Amino acid sequence: MVLLFAKLLSALTAYGRPGRIAFAMALGLMLALIPGGTLLWIILFVPLMLVRINQAALLGTMGVFRLLAPLYDPFSESLGYRLLTLDALYRPMGRFLSVPFIGWLRLDDSFVFGGLVLGLIALPVAFFVFRLLVGLYRRFLAGKIKAVFHRIGAKVPLIGRLAKAVTAVRGGAL
Repeated sequence: MVLLFAKLLSALTAYGRPGRIAFAMALGLMLALIPGGTLLWIILFVPLMLVRINQAALLGTMGVFRLLAPLYDPFSESLGYRLLTLDALYRPMGRFLSVPFIGWLRLDDSFVFGGLVLGLIALPVAFFVFRLLVGLYRRFLAGKIKAVFHRIGAKVPLIGRLAKAVTAVRGGAL
């Protein structure tokens, strides 16, 4: 856990491309909006863990937005219900869901379909918001947070380990 947090802090303060971090965070938000444990979520999650992406940013963002799920789940479910009951989508979705193995994705469930649609809509918006936030963090907060970690690190062993882990991750030791 400490290493994941250290990698996330290191990625946010690194001089790499902030767009890559923002894209990973936006994908984490999209995965958080789709209910976990479904085949659709697994089909999206496994390839993201296999490609070269900032996994710390993806997992951290997904974890934070999973904690906020009770706030957006009712909206997601009602959106899915409204979309699935539209007359214009009734027949095409019926034909699509009659394809073998597509039913396993549970796209006929309003909760899953609403989460998928909400995630796809939120993906580009979240990318630009997270891109802005990463830039602002690097510009205004990174130096101050690093100084606080070094100041407290001598007194609190866990914070000292976190500061050492961030420098080790940045230096390429891990």
